[in-house]
Amino acid sequence: MAKLRAGAETARRVQELARAAEAEDGDPPFSDQTLVELRSARQQVTVLGAAHPEGEHAPLVAAAVLVRPGDGSPALLEAVVAPEARGLGLGRGVIRQALETVDGPVDAWAHGDHAAARALAASLGFTPARELHRLLRPLAGVSRELPVRLPEGIGLRSFETGQDESAWLEVNAAAFADHPEQGRMTLADLQERQAEDWFDPRGFLIAHPLEDPRDIAGFHWTKIHPATAHDPARGEVHVVGVAPGYQGRGLGKALTVAGLHYLAEQGLGEVLLYVDGDNRPAMSLYRSIGFEPWHLDVMFSRR
Repeated sequence: MAKLRAGAETARRVQELARAAEAEDGDPPFSDQTLVELRSARQQVTVLGAAHPEGEHAPLVAAAVLVRPGDGSPALLEAVVAPEARGLGLGRGVIRQALETVDGPVDAWAHGDHAAARALAASLGFTPARELHRLLRPLAGVSRELPVRLPEGIGLRSFETGQDESAWLEVNAAAFADHPEQGRMTLADLQERQAEDWFDPRGFLIAHPLEDPRDIAGFHWTKIHPATAHDPARGEVHVVGVAPGYQGRGLGKALTVAGLHYLAEQGLGEVLLYVDGDNRPAMSLYRSIGFEPWHLDVMFSRR
């Protein structure tokens, strides 16, 4: 096991391992923000990896990524082990080494809520602190079942790269002021995502007052996950946000439905989304438009 330098080459190796694990498990082992931090190395990032055979460019069979945000919030830990290398203690090994580099509170995500992850977390002194639910909905018939009903005076357009970034960041920060990850997005974070293969401004829907198309009243950022060996291609309700001055008018639901229509038009059969377990209004909204429980991610904390 070795400490790796954060940056593009390490990110490539970690993502290669992550794709193999996701194809086996159906759960992505790393959050988008962790991968952004790993590539850019803007924050203090510690990466521990195990490879076979050992070598600077050899494929990884286990990896742990620990990000220290630098704003006083807990460090964030995520880890993965290749399917063929599980049960050998490699996951525990890279996680323990990563934890030895930080003095203070740590949060760790277990994507998929697997029993082995719960047992490992408990043995390392972590306790469950947060649940993130993944919901799933078929897209067949969505345009018939759920018409888009925008509030009076509101129009819809796509995000314009190079034009909308600053205004969108302002609305996003206001809409997610209490969210531990989304509300802290910076221009650099947004640009990192715009550089991803999955980013498509056509599916980044912007609601605006008809008299001022540049003013952002709300948004629905969709995402498309390509098919894997085990799963079909799926759409995702990546982020839906409404500016505080436009809340309470049904815009969030209208934007969500508009995004479902867009994803259905791309020929996709299913759409997923993530929602915090304690966000009862959002959970109620999504269940009312046909989403059902599918997977569960759990954050564990050690203080």
